Amino acid sequence: MKIGDLAVGRASYEPGWKWSSHVGPVAGTKSCQVEHVGLVVSGRCRVVMDDGKAFSLGPGDLFHIAPGHDSWVEGTEPYVSLHFSGADKYA
Repeated sequence: MKIGDLAVGRASYEPGWKWSSHVGPVAGTKSCQVEHVGLVVSGRCRVVMDDGKAFSLGPGDLFHIAPGHDSWVEGTEPYVSLHFSGADKYA
């Protein structure tokens, strides 16, 4: 959705989803090269940066994720987030 010049996206991923398995082959890169700024609505995800730093995100977390990362859904609940940066560049 566009709000003026801002592209806002809603991501929803089921348990078992992993960026490197489900998007990486389409994007043609080993890790996600898009910067993300957003808010977790529900569920949990794990993010691992190319340099090995890792963190988890859960409901209510605001996030900034730099390019060069993998991510996947943690647990049995779908992961839903809103993206205020990166939505228009996502594979």
